[in-house]
Amino acid sequence: MKFTKPAKDFTSQLSLLEQRGLVVSNKAQALSLLENIGYYRFSAYTYPFREGSPREPFKSGTTLEQIIRIYDFDRELRLLVSDAIERAEVGIRSRIVNQSCLHFSNPHWFMDSSNFHSKFNHPAFLKKLENHLNIRYDRRTHARIIPQDHPETFIEHYYNKYGDPYLPPFWMSAEVLTLGSLSHLYKGIGNPKLKKAIADPFGVPAKILARWLHSTSHLRNICAHHGRLWNRKFSISPPKSRKHQGVLHHPHRFEGHSVVLVDILDVCSPGHSWRTRLDQLVAKYPEVDHKAMGYLDDWKKEAFWNLA
Repeated sequence: MKFTKPAKDFTSQLSLLEQRGLVVSNKAQALSLLENIGYYRFSAYTYPFREGSPREPFKSGTTLEQIIRIYDFDRELRLLVSDAIERAEVGIRSRIVNQSCLHFSNPHWFMDSSNFHSKFNHPAFLKKLENHLNIRYDRRTHARIIPQDHPETFIEHYYNKYGDPYLPPFWMSAEVLTLGSLSHLYKGIGNPKLKKAIADPFGVPAKILARWLHSTSHLRNICAHHGRLWNRKFSISPPKSRKHQGVLHHPHRFEGHSVVLVDILDVCSPGHSWRTRLDQLVAKYPEVDHKAMGYLDDWKKEAFWNLA
């Protein structure tokens, strides 16, 4: 079937919401909300207030303010998660860099494809790294053109003073890698002892840590694009492990991601207060259904959260 719906202006969008039963006490505020958030994005937060499907009328008495509260909660949750991911990413990167460079006794170990398993696409990885470093390949001369300058001072210093090998050592190169690329690199390392040494502090096997990194990278991308965390079923989720028996109940909901974030922060940011900050945020919005994020009624009483 061909899509034929016409676009609606903000006034028409508001009228549609009101026709479906949404109580709007301040139309100027509502129009400003639609203009600055967008109807489609706003609609995702209205689903629990509908009488069935998203196109059904709102439940009796549903107000615009109720939905705004959930939107505000979700926004603050993303900021809290982004803070955790930043510390997790920096801490994990440091461990991968240190362990790998010492293990191979070579700061440029990542340039050697033999250090990765056979399924790892080493040329594609190097190409992505070259793009981050602003290195261009001259197809005519088959030479790599190193950058004359770089926004990162330490990268510019390497090329001004050295330039050979043509990629900086791993402790420099890793700084320009995204969490997704770092996750891909860790998964691709061919030496099981090295991968185990990196995973051991987190109390899980290397395969589990690799999936943690993958799911956390996915979570980071959702936050970076201002996606919804509340009432979301994640397509990429952290795996259950022996460490999380009786703790991680709904891996496809935000609860699963939050458990993994706390576990990583316990290692990478000792003494962190993220558990408490999450609890404070949930308490600030008591009307928000935490079950929509996968938490049980008595989740705060679980020893893992230490919030009782």
